[in-house]
Amino acid sequence: MTQYSNKNNFCIILCGGFGNRLWPYSRNRKPKQFLDLLNLGKTMMQLAYDRFARILPETNIFIVTQKEYVGLVQEQLPQLPQRQIIAEPVSLGTAPSVALASAFIYEINPHANIVVTPADQLILNEEDFRRQVVQCLQFVEQEERFVVIGVKPSHPEPSYGYIQIGSEVIGEFSKIKSFTEKPNIDFARIFCESGEFFWSTGLFFFNIKTYVNAYGKTHPKLKLLIERIDFGLNHDDILSFVEEQYPRTFYQSIDLLILEKCSNVYVKVCTFGWADIGNWNNLYEVSQKDKAGNAILNSTTELYDSKNNIIRVPQDKVVFVKGLEDYLITENGNVLMICPKNDTSLQRRMLTDAKMKYGDKMG
Repeated sequence: MTQYSNKNNFCIILCGGFGNRLWPYSRNRKPKQFLDLLNLGKTMMQLAYDRFARILPETNIFIVTQKEYVGLVQEQLPQLPQRQIIAEPVSLGTAPSVALASAFIYEINPHANIVVTPADQLILNEEDFRRQVVQCLQFVEQEERFVVIGVKPSHPEPSYGYIQIGSEVIGEFSKIKSFTEKPNIDFARIFCESGEFFWSTGLFFFNIKTYVNAYGKTHPKLKLLIERIDFGLNHDDILSFVEEQYPRTFYQSIDLLILEKCSNVYVKVCTFGWADIGNWNNLYEVSQKDKAGNAILNSTTELYDSKNNIIRVPQDKVVFVKGLEDYLITENGNVLMICPKNDTSLQRRMLTDAKMKYGDKMG
């Protein structure tokens, strides 16, 4: 395991989202990254932390989250020192989150190689995952380039970003030709059929200096969060600077910032088995099912002539269902939702209607 313990290797786990696409099981007060979605006895954040603790020093793993979730991080990762939990003053998307964490990492190690990961992913082959992560970290240490892990699409999925690869290749890494964020279903189908496109996993790799140079050209305000370290700010000064400057930047995803605006980005094709747990349909796909295709998630049910449903309700409830197919049935707190499991737009509308009619307590 010594090959994985390079002291220059760091990890940023993005843990600040609200998980609205898994509402109402995922709520603002406790979103999906802090839930045991897969019934494995650990939350998504804990699984992500354990995954990278096997690859690089635990002192080099940083969690970025919202201020209101710091307590949840501490509760679920009590071994994690306070300095490795980075609280965002406001939620501005993944690009500012990565810039903020990179500023603290740069303070510790200006030669850092960094892997950025969302907290809500399922990895099937952990050993193959470790091997590929090490390959990517070694690549960005030697080359002034970004790397993203790409997955061959299994079906047209409009909620993912699509990466087109070009002809330029360095070993197992292919240069990106184009990137399309969340295309409509028709374009997603064309991309899948072409064989040239891959889903973006949100797993990014870069050396900190490559990152700073790129941000100076694409996003000067975000670069400030790192650049100020050069002026001799100590940790407390950085915190004060962040409180003042962070809210002045604008919302931006790391996918768009790197994949659209940088010309030195390469793809490593995933072979370790990957799934995003972004919405109810994603969760259904990766969950165990009964003979009728029903995914019963830690719930007690009696089903009659029902198939291909996903059900998640409190354990003190018993759900009786007859004649439903391809439905979601879920209850959490003050919300019970029953709707087609594949209709993500309807699920979003239900959340919006709930907040408008009954207030933020529904979120």
